[in-house]
Amino acid sequence: MKAKKIWANFSVKDAKRTNQFYTQLGFTPNKPNTDPKLASFLFGDDDFVIHFFEQGSKIDEYLTPGSKTTNEIIFTLSAETEAEVNELAEKVKNAGGNIFHEVGRDETNYYGFAFADPDGHKFNVLLMDKWM
Repeated sequence: MKAKKIWANFSVKDAKRTNQFYTQLGFTPNKPNTDPKLASFLFGDDDFVIHFFEQGSKIDEYLTPGSKTTNEIIFTLSAETEAEVNELAEKVKNAGGNIFHEVGRDETNYYGFAFADPDGHKFNVLLMDKWM
């Protein structure tokens, strides 16, 4: 089988809150979406889709709510400048996200931070400027 497209599905407590959170971060909503129990956003140049289904929706039987301690997956978002990393970190804080790894350089000298959305779904933001 050759899959034509891949996307991710997460379970969230409140799709409206999730929609507001990712909108505040500046991500593009995946439209058209008329389902009030779904927040859906496009990530990256290739418009990778992440669906956030509210608990109790049709697909929810396949999903487990986000854990506060562990995750099955963590998405990495690439940044182009330190300023972009810093700006996104500030947006995450203002939107109610949890920064669990503060902004700075890691042991490989990449600049970035890691955060969890209000449901505990984790993202890593990296400027891999040593590759540039």
